[in-house]
Amino acid sequence: LAGVRVVELTDESAEYCGRLLAGLGADVVKAEPPDGAPSRHVGPFLDDVPGPDRSLAFWADNVGKRSVTVADDESLGALCAAADVLVHTLRPHEAAARGLAPGALEAKNDRLVVCALTPFGQDGPWADWQADDLVLMALGGSMAACGYAPVDGQYDTPPLACQGDQAWRTASTYAAIAVLGALLWRDESGRGQFIDVSAHECSASMTEWHLMTYLCSGQVFKRGPHPTLTAADGRQVAALNPDFLGPHVFAGMLDMLEADGVAGPVSDPAFADPGHRAAHYGDVWRALKRLAEKHDGEELYRLGQKAGLPWGVIRAPEEVLDDAHLRARGHFVELEHDDVGRTVTYPGAPFLAPASPWVMERRPPRLGEHTDEVWPEWCIGVPAGRSQ
Repeated sequence: LAGVRVVELTDESAEYCGRLLAGLGADVVKAEPPDGAPSRHVGPFLDDVPGPDRSLAFWADNVGKRSVTVADDESLGALCAAADVLVHTLRPHEAAARGLAPGALEAKNDRLVVCALTPFGQDGPWADWQADDLVLMALGGSMAACGYAPVDGQYDTPPLACQGDQAWRTASTYAAIAVLGALLWRDESGRGQFIDVSAHECSASMTEWHLMTYLCSGQVFKRGPHPTLTAADGRQVAALNPDFLGPHVFAGMLDMLEADGVAGPVSDPAFADPGHRAAHYGDVWRALKRLAEKHDGEELYRLGQKAGLPWGVIRAPEEVLDDAHLRARGHFVELEHDDVGRTVTYPGAPFLAPASPWVMERRPPRLGEHTDEVWPEWCIGVPAGRSQ
């Protein structure tokens, strides 16, 4: 996306979209009010000292961008007139009040791609309703699919939701994909378009096979526990039922259990029959638990992998920083923060594409850092921060 100019006018819900576009080479300019975007005031802060340039939450989603402070809507309109893409989180009435309704923008720049990312989209009965990430996961159905299994057919625990704004992350990713498609179409047609991204609709896609199960069979997919083994050191190892993977996987698991002397009744040749295993799966699980009691989490994880089982030790987020595989693939990126005199480690590229790489080369911007730099580049003859 080198040479593509993107104006970002979003709250914290959609900043990840701009981060993805910046990683692909776009010049993403964050248009901020004089006191800064709301996300600059979201903790935690560097060294627990609040400040608009010290928010770690802001750093995470604004790496690679430039910051311009915009004093009025005329100035914002001048930026949009010089841009290729506008990404915003305004409701229709908010966009209209600021001169950013689709028709008004098209009159100034008919090649502009406008992507509006809102909770429920631009129209429909819920268009003006409010929602945070938890509400979006609840309404979209993904929360109902997460949690513990029912006991005697009754749920005695509430559904669960992941941390980390999963619904907004999904919507921001879809928004970036939609922008790429719109830019390709513009190459052919010479015109921009308006993209309406509903985070609610994106959240509905997060249910994976649950919705399709109901649509195709009328059966409700019941949530259940994620099978884990407790290792000798107390670590949990995710261990999928091998019967889901085919008979060849059971053979490898049996070899592993017998080599450690814990197979017990599972060594009976009758267990080679899937039907027999299903009827006596308690014996299989007890053998796996005996194995787990002899090894720490990392050992157990590697034993399973060696046997052809898709096992993995459950790691805390901070432990991922020491992931040897991620480091071997160059996932983490070190960026100099000259303003605070530190080098900061960031999660890097979500994919590897040598001919069109996703890169991180610019630290998150200080508030208004690039105002005097962007205006001469984008709006020749227009004073910095003002339109004419």
